[in-house]
Amino acid sequence: MKKVNDKNPEITNGKPNETSSLLDVVVRLEKLPVDGARLKISPTPEQLQKLAKILKVNSVEAFAAKLHVFKQKPGIGVSGHLQAKIIQPCIITLAPVSQKIDLQLQTSFVPKAKKRPEPASQESEIYVDLQASSIVDEYEGNELDLEPFILESLGLEIDLYPRAKGAVMSDKLAGDDPSDLSPFSALKGLKKN
Repeated sequence: MKKVNDKNPEITNGKPNETSSLLDVVVRLEKLPVDGARLKISPTPEQLQKLAKILKVNSVEAFAAKLHVFKQKPGIGVSGHLQAKIIQPCIITLAPVSQKIDLQLQTSFVPKAKKRPEPASQESEIYVDLQASSIVDEYEGNELDLEPFILESLGLEIDLYPRAKGAVMSDKLAGDDPSDLSPFSALKGLKKN
């Protein structure tokens, strides 16, 4: 397991225990230096096995992340780089397929508001820009757990439909033609009669 050292927010090796989280990447904000902290995350082989179960893949062969955690207004910024190699079954042949993930990480965390302002009226709209380059997360207290951010970022990069090289779906397995399933195809059949 990786733990945050009280004297220095760098991550150092600690002993795993059953109650701790998988990566145990917690930063104590009151001890965060002015220029920020640089974190290196290198899970043990046992942690890689647990990570594979969480991500629902056959195995996680490699995982490494380097993060820079720093103070910014109005909260905390995190940037870094994540690399991983995962193995999962091909959706057609079930043969193992390897995927390398090389990801730049960037996010911001702001302190959770104690009381959210109520909308002026029930008709008022809230605008959320889903195309924004950084979506802000919230944190409470003096500790910031980065594990959910890391796992979510990794999980979003995993190929949902991995295919082995040369794997082709046969016509028998391809299923129904989507145009035949359309409600308009039923109407088209009625018009001919």
